[in-house]
Amino acid sequence: MTVLRLVLLISLATVTATDQHNSSKRSSDPRLPASCVTVRPKKPFTPPAPFELDDKRNSFWLGSNMLWTAAAKSQVWGFVPHQPGHEQEVQPLTAKTFWGSVTFDYKKEYPPNLKVTGRRLDGQAPPLLTSRGTNAFVPAAAMLMGVWVPTPGCWEITGEYKGAKVSFVVGVEPEKPVRQGNQ
Repeated sequence: MTVLRLVLLISLATVTATDQHNSSKRSSDPRLPASCVTVRPKKPFTPPAPFELDDKRNSFWLGSNMLWTAAAKSQVWGFVPHQPGHEQEVQPLTAKTFWGSVTFDYKKEYPPNLKVTGRRLDGQAPPLLTSRGTNAFVPAAAMLMGVWVPTPGCWEITGEYKGAKVSFVVGVEPEKPVRQGNQ
């Protein structure tokens, strides 16, 4: 019996240590699985100049020269529900997504022929809503697409442009209400 207790204690300690080691990959919401985020690859994609990230420690690039996007290290987005009767509106946005491609020419293509879709991986949900794509300059020409995720959960977001696709997974959590000062 003592051996069984010792094995259980060692197993519990191992699981706890593993949980703490992997906690940087997890959302702060314990209902979201650890696999519910895209983690920084060992060798992240580097787009051509002049694209660069302001803070390389907290974000990274995903994709190829044909289509890329920047992803935040935390990969957790805040969810704000729509008011009743406004469920089919994109505003307020859950996130703005920026996409780049060596074949994108903002002078010849407006709006960009970018398609962004999303699907919930951990349950049923209405479809992701997107705004009309537009041009952005961050620091060079890029494509910008606003998205609204209709429910919290684990979401796969996919961009498609001229046959190239890039997908990433984000955890979407309810935003905590902002506390106002004493009233």
